[in-house]
Amino acid sequence: MLVRARAYYRTGLFELADADRVAYILADLDSISKMCPAVALQALLLKLEDNIVVQPGAFEALMSRYTSILHQAIRDQTITPQDMNNWPLDYGAERVLNISRALAIPRRLTAAVVMNYCQVVDRWGTSQLLTWLVEPPFGEPIEGVESGLLKNAELFIYQVDWPWCQPLAEEVLDRLRVCVKELHVVTYRGGPRREEQTAYFKFILDHWDSLPDFTIFVHPDADEHQGQRFLALTRALKLINTQSQFASDALGYYPLAQQMVVDPRRTWGHRGTDTFASTWRRFWRRVFGHAWEDLGFEEPRCMWEKHVGKFLPKHADGISRRHSVPDAKLVCRRLGNACRGVTCGTSVDASELEGPGREKFGQASCTVREGSEGLSASPEAGEFSYVKTCRGKPSDDGQREAVAKSTYQAAKRSFLLGFAAEDSVARGEAEARRRCDELGDLCTGFTCEKSIQVTPEMTKKDYQEAQNAQSCTVRAGSSSSELFESPTEELTFVKVSPSPKLQEAVLRETTKPDANLLFQFYTGSQSVVRKDLKGGGSAFDVCEARSQAKPRARKDRLRWWPRAEIEAFAADGVWCSDTTGLVEATSTLGPLFLKWGIPTFFSYGDEGDEEKWEGSREVPDF
Repeated sequence: MLVRARAYYRTGLFELADADRVAYILADLDSISKMCPAVALQALLLKLEDNIVVQPGAFEALMSRYTSILHQAIRDQTITPQDMNNWPLDYGAERVLNISRALAIPRRLTAAVVMNYCQVVDRWGTSQLLTWLVEPPFGEPIEGVESGLLKNAELFIYQVDWPWCQPLAEEVLDRLRVCVKELHVVTYRGGPRREEQTAYFKFILDHWDSLPDFTIFVHPDADEHQGQRFLALTRALKLINTQSQFASDALGYYPLAQQMVVDPRRTWGHRGTDTFASTWRRFWRRVFGHAWEDLGFEEPRCMWEKHVGKFLPKHADGISRRHSVPDAKLVCRRLGNACRGVTCGTSVDASELEGPGREKFGQASCTVREGSEGLSASPEAGEFSYVKTCRGKPSDDGQREAVAKSTYQAAKRSFLLGFAAEDSVARGEAEARRRCDELGDLCTGFTCEKSIQVTPEMTKKDYQEAQNAQSCTVRAGSSSSELFESPTEELTFVKVSPSPKLQEAVLRETTKPDANLLFQFYTGSQSVVRKDLKGGGSAFDVCEARSQAKPRARKDRLRWWPRAEIEAFAADGVWCSDTTGLVEATSTLGPLFLKWGIPTFFSYGDEGDEEKWEGSREVPDF
C-alpha cells in the first residue's frame, strides 16, 4: 500500500487493483486501523479524492474519521514519527484540502456534445436511434435515479448530406431536445470515407471564436465504444456539472473509451503482418516532421490473446508470485521463451496470505505460466489466461510502408502543371493519392479528368467505384504550386503542407520526455477536450517549460493547428481516418475521480479491447 500510494502521488497512475485494495481496507477499517493505522489513513485519503467530487459532506465525514483514527493511534502509540515520515499522509491530506477549496470556487462552464450522423442502420446492420442519449444516466432528470447528466450541455448533430444518408426523424429529435440544454442539427458534406472526423473539425471551424469550455466528441453509437454503463463519460459530466474551479483545472483531455496509452507506441499492423505500427510512424512524421524513434521510445513486442475458462499449467521459472494483469504480462515478456502466458483469477490458498512480503490487500491474481502443454479447461469458474506471441524487429517492408500520408484540398475546375517525377500513369483517385504521398516533395498534388457527379440515387459503393474509375495523374506543379483554371472541368487535389508549428513542438534533443503530458492533442473520437490548456500539458508546453524557467502559458488546445489546416482536415477525411485514435492519450496527472473503478487503464489496441496489447513499463514493487 505504501509503495502504491507513493507511486500514485508521484506519477498519477492508479489501477483497478488499487481501487480494489482501498475497498478491501475500508471494508474492514476498524480492525485495520488498530493493526496498522497508517494503512487505514492512507486508504481514507485516497477514497476521499474519489468521493469528494459528487458526494455532499464527504470531506467533513471522511476527514472526521481520519482525524479520529489518527488521534487514537497517537494515544495508543500504534503510529510513530517514522510512520508519519514514511507514509505520504501529510501530502495526501493537503491534496484533498486543495480539491475541497477548488470545488467551492464557482465557475460558469459550458459543454457541447458533438457527433456525426448518416443513417439509422449503420454498416454493421445495427439501428442507431440515439436511444442512449434519452436513457439514464442521461435523458430527462428522474428523481431518485442517476439521470439528466446532459441537461447543461448543448448537443450538435452533424447530419451527413450524402445521397445514401437519411436524416433523423423529427420525433427522434423531439425526444433529444428535452434531454439537453439545446439541440443543433447541422447539415454538412464530410469526407465520404470517415465522416465523423470531418464533422469534428467542422465543429471547431464553426465555433472558432466561441468554443465551449469542454467539447465532448462521440460517435452516434457511443454505447458500443464506451460500454453501456458509460463509466468514463458519467464521471466526466459529473465533474463538469460541479461548475467549479476544480473541474476547470483538473479536466483537460479525457478519453472516454479509456485508451490511456502511457507511451507513444501503437500495436502491430492490423493486417496480421510483423510490421509495427506503420500508421503510427506515418502519423508521427506528419505531425512532427521526424521519426518517432528519435526520442528513444521502444515499441511493444508482444501480442496477447485472451482465453476465458482456460489455464496454462506450471509456473514459469518457478515464479508463483501474483501480479496484476499488466505486471504479469511484463514479467512474462522478460522471461522470454520460458513463459508462454499468464493465468488470472485463480483462487487464493490460505497459505498464500501468510508470511512476510505477501500481498494482503488487493486482488492481483495473475501468475506467469510455462504452458508447455498448452491451454487446459479450468476447473475454476473465474480463471482466464492470456497467451503470448512475440516477434523481433520490424521488417524492411514495414519501414517502406511508413510513407507519410498527406491531407489534400480539392479545387474544382483547375489543374496543376507537369507530371510529378515524369510519372504520367493514369490512376484512380485513391491510387493517385497514394502515389503522390510516395513521391513526397516531388508531388504537389494530383489532377483528375473530371469531378464525380453525385446523384440522388448514388450509394456509397457507387461513389467509391466512381473514385476508382477516375483518371488522375500526379503533378509536380509550378515553382509556386499555382493552380490554373481548367477548360475541361478537371478536379485537382492539392497537398496541404504540414504545420511548422506542430513540427517544432517536439525538440530533437529531448530524450524520453514525459509521454503522458506530450500527447495531449486530439485526433480521434470518444473524448472530452478542454478548450484551452491552463498550466501546460501540450508538447509545446513541455519543451518550453524545460528550456525556460518561467510558468507555462495558457495555450489553446483545439485550435493548436492553424485554421487553414483545420479547414483542410474538415474537407478531407482520408488522413484523419488513417490516423484517428493513434493519439487518444491522457495525462495520468488527472483527478483520481476520473480513474476510480475504470477497468481499462492500459490498452494499446482498438477501442474496447482492454488488454490485448502490451507496452513496457517497470513492475511496481508491492
